[in-house]
Amino acid sequence: MSLTLDVANTLTGLTYDDLPSSVRDKTKLLVLDHVGCMIAGSTTRGAKQMTPYLERIDSGGCSTVFGTSFRFHPANAAHANAHSASMLSLDDSYVLFGHPGASIIPAALAVAEELGSSGKELIAAIVGGYEMSLHLGTAMRPSENRDRHVKGYATWQIFGACTAASLLHRFSAIQIADAYGLTPMHAPLPFLRKFHSRPMSLLKNNYGWANKGAITAVDLVRAGFHGNRTIFDGEDGFWAMAGSDRFEPRHMLDHWGERYFILETGFKPYGVCRWIHTAIDCLRALQTRHRFDHADIRGIHVETVSEFVRDFDGPWPQSTIEAAFHIPYALALELHNKSSATGLREDDLADEAVKQTAERISLSTLTGADDKFYAEKLLPARVSVILQNGETLSAEAEIPTGAPGGPAFGQAEVEAKFLALAGTVIGRTNAVRLKEALLEL
Repeated sequence: MSLTLDVANTLTGLTYDDLPSSVRDKTKLLVLDHVGCMIAGSTTRGAKQMTPYLERIDSGGCSTVFGTSFRFHPANAAHANAHSASMLSLDDSYVLFGHPGASIIPAALAVAEELGSSGKELIAAIVGGYEMSLHLGTAMRPSENRDRHVKGYATWQIFGACTAASLLHRFSAIQIADAYGLTPMHAPLPFLRKFHSRPMSLLKNNYGWANKGAITAVDLVRAGFHGNRTIFDGEDGFWAMAGSDRFEPRHMLDHWGERYFILETGFKPYGVCRWIHTAIDCLRALQTRHRFDHADIRGIHVETVSEFVRDFDGPWPQSTIEAAFHIPYALALELHNKSSATGLREDDLADEAVKQTAERISLSTLTGADDKFYAEKLLPARVSVILQNGETLSAEAEIPTGAPGGPAFGQAEVEAKFLALAGTVIGRTNAVRLKEALLEL
C-alpha cells in the first residue's frame, strides 16, 4: 500500500470516542479562540476588502461568515473566515509551522454547518486536520539552508483543511487519497520569503485560499473526480513540489494516537508575529518587577534570532500587517499601555509618542539564537532596558507565553480573550452565549 493510502486509512479510524479528554477540551478551546479571531477580524480593513469581494462572486449558501450577516458556499465562507481570523495576528501558533488552526477550523466549521454535523464529528474532524497537517510538516521539514530560501505554510497546511472536510463528509480511504491528490492543484506556492517587501500583502499566509482550495478538492471528489493516490510517495512526492529538500516518510505515520500535535499548539496573547512574543514577555517581566514606563527609558536593546533582526525592524509600519512584524513598534505599544493583546489598531500607527519610543529600540543577533530557533524551535530573546539614571535591566526568554513549556495562557485567559474580541462586535451578552455554546460542543 502507498504511503498516501496508509495515511488515509489511519484517518478513517479516528473517532471522537477514542480521543483523550485533554484533546477534546483543547480542541474546543482552539475553536473558541479561532471564532473570536474571526469575529474581531471581520471588522479590519483586510476583511472589509475580502468579504465584499467574495459576496460579489457567491450565489449564496448555508455557511456563516462570522461577524457579518452573510452566508456563503462553504468554500467561500471558509475563505472569508480564515482571512478575517488572520488579520489581527492573534490566531493559534505552532513554532516554525505557522498558524495551523487557520487552515483547518474555518473549513471544518463551514462544512459542518453545510452538513449539519454533530459537535463530536466536528471535533474529530478538526483533530484529524491538526494531526495530519503537522505530521506532514514534520515529515517534510526542509534543511536550515533551504528554509532560509524557500518557505510557505499554506502550501502544505492546505491538507489540514482537506482532511477535516473529508472526515466530515465521511470519505473512505480511497476518497481521502483522491482528495489529497487533487489538493496540491489548489495550493499556494511557498511565497513567504518574498512576503516582507513593502507594502506587505494583506493576504498574509493566504490561509483563506488554502481553506477554499481544500474544500474545492473535496467537492470535486464528490462530483466524481479522481486524484493521484500516491501524492506523498517517492522522490517526486508533494514535499518536492512544496520546495523542501528532504522528506522522512515515517514521520507521516509515527505516534498516531500517542502524541497529539494539537496539544502542542499554542495560544497567542499578543496580536503580533509569534516570533516577537518572547521579547514582549521579557519587557513585561521587567516592567512588572521594576515599574517603569516610556518616560523612564533611555533606550532598549533586543538581541534575538538573526532572521528577526533582518525582517522585523526597518521602515515605520504603514499598516497593521506591517506592524505585526515590527519589534520596536510592538515593544513601544507595551510601554504606552497600548498592548496588542486585542489586536493592532490603525490609529496607533500615527501616534508620534509611540514612534519616538520605538526609535530608542535597537536590535542585534543573540549568540546561539539561530541554532536554537532552527534546530530546537525555540524563540530566544534578551531584552536590555537602559533607564534614564543609567541603570540597565535585562531579561531573557526562549518560550513565549501560551506555548507548551512557556508561561501559562490557559482556559481562563482564552475565554477572557474571546470575550474581549467578540464582545466588541456582537455585544457582551451574545459573546457569553456563544462562548458557552462552543465550550459545550
